[in-house]
Amino acid sequence: MYQALYRKYRPKNFDDVVGQEHITVTLKQEISSGRVGHAYLFTGSRGTGKTTCSKIIAKAVNCPNQQDGNPCGVCDICKGIDDGSILDVTEIDAASNNGVDNIRQLREEANFTPAVTKYRVYIIDETHMLSVGAFNALLKIMEEPPEHVIFILATTEVHKIPATILSRCQRFDFRRISNESIVSRLGAVCVAEGVEFEGDALDLIAHHAGGGMRNALTSLEQTIAFGEGKVTLEVAERMLGGVDTSDVAEIVRAIGTRDVAACFRWTADYVETGADLAQFVRDLAEHVRNMYVLTLAGADVALEVSDATRRELAHEMQWFGPDRLSRLLGVLGDLSAELKTSTNPRLSFEIALTRMVRPDSDLTL
Repeated sequence: MYQALYRKYRPKNFDDVVGQEHITVTLKQEISSGRVGHAYLFTGSRGTGKTTCSKIIAKAVNCPNQQDGNPCGVCDICKGIDDGSILDVTEIDAASNNGVDNIRQLREEANFTPAVTKYRVYIIDETHMLSVGAFNALLKIMEEPPEHVIFILATTEVHKIPATILSRCQRFDFRRISNESIVSRLGAVCVAEGVEFEGDALDLIAHHAGGGMRNALTSLEQTIAFGEGKVTLEVAERMLGGVDTSDVAEIVRAIGTRDVAACFRWTADYVETGADLAQFVRDLAEHVRNMYVLTLAGADVALEVSDATRRELAHEMQWFGPDRLSRLLGVLGDLSAELKTSTNPRLSFEIALTRMVRPDSDLTL
């Protein structure tokens, strides 16, 4: 049976987890030294590894062949936890099981010793969606947990977790994964799958993933299917709604040189393609933002862009100063908000272009 890439290449141990070394190193040391906490709280944006690390912990604390805090991955317990056949490790979706009765049932089960493992592990996903009554019931057992129970709470909205729960957990904040790390992982997956790929295509996929590895692998899978087994920049742009870098360079040049006629010609050609103006505005705003940062912080500042894009930004800086770039960002921010409700997106876009090209077109009191 076919398996989605994000499931097929889900990390099996802490060493495989990408971009969260500050968490995985700590967890490995705790497990290898036998100082395992009774409750952990994992928070961060989606697709950054919260559930993956939860399952690795469940395997590592129960694996009879654990090495340096990592599960072996080949014993019956590791395999049973991976395929869900060991009931001592329970994953609960709080989005659909958020009532007090669900947590009461958990409390009753937790008092029984594990059937085949050393620890019962409860992974509660989207914990912030539990009801007030459910949180109170969970607090009761977390205050005096049985020695054989470990709770792992995962959430994207940690501010909704009661302080009484937070104070009883070891908290780990999962960071957005860098584009460089995502591209490296996507490249390894393509090699393993025997898929031809272009580096710029992987850069675009990583950029659209928003720091989430699962998002990146899902987009890669779609691109492979759409490109008939090849991952090219052209296919990735068509799949993800990306903007051709030549389009951005052309409109930035027109704005920079204050060429109003070129701006309107470009808009007419672009609209004819049926492309999403709102998406283009977001991409243009990010491009201008990168140029703004480069202008203020210098050529060595860290930016998540390719070397070719960095050279393009450096070339375009000749037309802009920091004050003008700051104003452009303000106009693009206003335009993004307006496009959400505009009945004539093209007109809104053209007015914004006029404001960016000719500052004197703004009326002031």
